[in-house]
Amino acid sequence: MKSIKLFSTVLITLAMLNSCSTVEKENAGRIDAPDVSGEKIITITAEQFMASGMKLGKVTSQLFSERIQSTGILDVPPQYKAAVSVYYGGTVRDVELLVGQTVKKGATLFMLENPDYVQMQQDYLTAKSSLTYLEAEYDRQKKLLGENISSRKKYLKAEADYLTVLSNYKALGKKLLLLNIEADKLTHDNIVTVSEVKAPIGGYITEVSITKGQYLSPNKVAVGIVNTDHMHLELNVFERDITKIKKEQPIRFRMPDNSLGYFEGKVFLVGQAVYSPDRAINVHGHLIDEAHEKYFIPGMYIEAEILVNEVRHPALPSDAAVNQEEAHYVLVKQKYENNTYSFTQRQVTIGKSNDGYTEILNADALGDNEILIKGVFDLIQ
Repeated sequence: MKSIKLFSTVLITLAMLNSCSTVEKENAGRIDAPDVSGEKIITITAEQFMASGMKLGKVTSQLFSERIQSTGILDVPPQYKAAVSVYYGGTVRDVELLVGQTVKKGATLFMLENPDYVQMQQDYLTAKSSLTYLEAEYDRQKKLLGENISSRKKYLKAEADYLTVLSNYKALGKKLLLLNIEADKLTHDNIVTVSEVKAPIGGYITEVSITKGQYLSPNKVAVGIVNTDHMHLELNVFERDITKIKKEQPIRFRMPDNSLGYFEGKVFLVGQAVYSPDRAINVHGHLIDEAHEKYFIPGMYIEAEILVNEVRHPALPSDAAVNQEEAHYVLVKQKYENNTYSFTQRQVTIGKSNDGYTEILNADALGDNEILIKGVFDLIQ
């Protein structure tokens, strides 16, 4: 029995010694003690500082603002969109378009065929031929009337015939232009049965609603095109917030469930009408960096915040101030010597927080001292 008790005593003694050794290792290199002013001093080695990825910084001036939350879409101005239709119907002869394909302004999108196109060209050439004779007769009658050789009735008849055919000739030329047929180059030898439908703008094909052999009626949309060279933001802001919105105010926006993060824009126009039933007003914004347009497609849903009432305040990164027992503390660097950092723990009063920074209301008390801005939580406990 005595041997068993002796063995148990040895085990307990060893356990106590091991526990003391562990505590000493955990606190090696760190000394917490009050200085002469009563402030808590924390000391760590340079090795601990580096191993923990700690970082020093100073109080800086940062912008703090109220955030107006809104939603909307990315879009392009109306002049950057095109719904291609035709003035004169016809049968689709050739079409080789795909949604997402890029086209240049003036490129042929598809071709239409219609016998009526032949008749229009024939009428134009007939009017052109008649016009030469009628113009000459008109000039002759005008000259004879001036010499009192011919009657005014013949002159007026020649004038009416000439002007009627001239009007018809010009009107037919305009119609041919709508068919993309160059009237001034038209002859009896190059009459065509087809019309080329060309792209009014350059951009991406967004819609193709025709097929080969289909009859395309006038004014029916055949192809949609959008040019993304000038993307903008169309936001909806509730009427209660609209008085705070001004031109040039910053906008931060992002696409939900997207890893690209926030992009920056600015307010360009503020709408002057309230839309029911949401009681929202449209706010038009521009991108700060148009190079970011490559990430966007018109119609994308976005979440945005408009930064209003911006004011500069002294601030520190939010991680620099640790909340402990309903108070906030920072670590101010006291000195660095003998490969050791010494920090003073000081209480601060915080204000607003924006974009990773927190306003320090009593920043004057910190002066220009260096402050631990990363790794603070591990030391203040």
